[in-house]
Amino acid sequence: MWGRCDRDLIRDSLVSKLKKESTVPGPAVWSSPKRWWALGVLVICVLVNGLDATILYVAMPQLVESLGATNSDLQWFHNAYLLVFASLMLPFGVFADRIGRKRLLMVGLAVFGLASAYAMSVDSPGELILGRALMGLGAAIVTPVSLAMLPVLFAPKERARALAIWSAGVALGLPIGPLAGGWLLEHFWWGSVFLINIPILLVAIVAGLVLFPEHKGQREHAFDWQGAVLSVLGLASLTFALTRAPEEGWLSTETLGGSAAGLALLGLFVLRERTTAYPLLDVLAFRVRHFGASVVALLFVHFAMTGFLFMLSPYLQAVLGNSSFGTGVRMLPVVLAVMVGAGAAERLAPRVGPRGPVTAGLLLMAGGLLLFTTTTVDSGDTQVALCQLMLGIGIGLTLAIAMHTALSTVPDEKSGEASGSTSAFRQVGGVIGVAVLGSVLGTAYRDDMKSATRGLPEQAAEAAGDTVGAALRVAQQLGPQGEGLAAAARQAYVDSMDLALIGGAVVLFALAAVVFAWMPSKAVVHATEAPADELSTSGAGPVR
Repeated sequence: MWGRCDRDLIRDSLVSKLKKESTVPGPAVWSSPKRWWALGVLVICVLVNGLDATILYVAMPQLVESLGATNSDLQWFHNAYLLVFASLMLPFGVFADRIGRKRLLMVGLAVFGLASAYAMSVDSPGELILGRALMGLGAAIVTPVSLAMLPVLFAPKERARALAIWSAGVALGLPIGPLAGGWLLEHFWWGSVFLINIPILLVAIVAGLVLFPEHKGQREHAFDWQGAVLSVLGLASLTFALTRAPEEGWLSTETLGGSAAGLALLGLFVLRERTTAYPLLDVLAFRVRHFGASVVALLFVHFAMTGFLFMLSPYLQAVLGNSSFGTGVRMLPVVLAVMVGAGAAERLAPRVGPRGPVTAGLLLMAGGLLLFTTTTVDSGDTQVALCQLMLGIGIGLTLAIAMHTALSTVPDEKSGEASGSTSAFRQVGGVIGVAVLGSVLGTAYRDDMKSATRGLPEQAAEAAGDTVGAALRVAQQLGPQGEGLAAAARQAYVDSMDLALIGGAVVLFALAAVVFAWMPSKAVVHATEAPADELSTSGAGPVR
């Protein structure tokens, strides 16, 4: 709940928000039978975004073989997408009201499609990283603008249902990604995982031109260019330093200097957002204790989830020897478990406070990561699935309750901005998860493989010591003599993965303690429903 001083500080931004919302089309648009068809197109738009967030996991061995990708390259194939996605989502949410939501959405879909066409035809890791960054640009446009189209298409009484359908489209892309990617890789070349986007996006563009009404909001203030630049440069510097750490060294000048520069730029971003009249991100919301704790929980859940999925695919393929499609099938338990956990959270949210469920979810996640450290180079599918189920239920439980709490602590007038900021922080968590946990794994794997690659030609030793996929390819070229190298690579990957999983579990245990201390034990009253006498200047929201 907003305290009295907080409400005074954000009064101007609320007035601006209300002016903008007053321009939303009236019943003539809301009563159009086309609105539900238009919603279907929006679902297709965000489904492709979700699909591309996970489809590349099963393609990593092929990328190592076809493009000669290193462990750092593999991290950047994911982080280039997530980093641009996270950094630019807030700016494009603001641009939509200036340029026009329909127009900007069409631009975003076109950018995503052209980037997919480029990515499927590249022949070097650097070019693919660029393609993924451009796809992240398209996703950063499409996601917030498609969400902003909902109040244009639907009257207030229908928006909750429309939002639920839109959210289902986002979630549905996640399990489809590994399955579709696995099937395509078994029948076509690796670029087919991007080719699938193009016909879907063409259908969305044509249908959107026909079905979507145009809408512009009223923006009377300047865009926060300084905040946008500081946030992008800060995240890029920090992520680049963490991703390069296995090769440069964790205590190297490059790693420490890049990390310090990134943190300094992000600090300047926060300072800028606190002092400017019209910030890109309303950091005042973080003075509300429950909102801040919820966003931190969301960030680190994605940190653990994305980092785990990054490690899971090579384990299933290179270590256990599953096919691409078989890997996609074996990654389903964690995604299905997330849905189960979210379903349980939906029933719990109105009845109990967030402290118990979120703390329990984080502990389940930490337990799932620790349980996965018991897997070996020859573990069965049942053991792997059980670990994923435990982790996934914890993810679903934590994500849903934390999101509900974050949005309940802000007034309805600020719900759009709160939703955008929480979405951005979730993507940032994914970037950090791949960068940090991937770097821990890469560093440990490189160290473990030094003895196994001794005596090999320099180029072969460097490749085998970088990724398990490259090591297996080198071993295959050596014939019978390579059996020992292959066995050492598989064991080194499992040992290195265990170290990263333990690190992730420690972070989640610490976060569980923070959540237990900061989250309310009773159900949070929505900010617009609380009586005035329950307001306080402490920054803590009222509870039932």
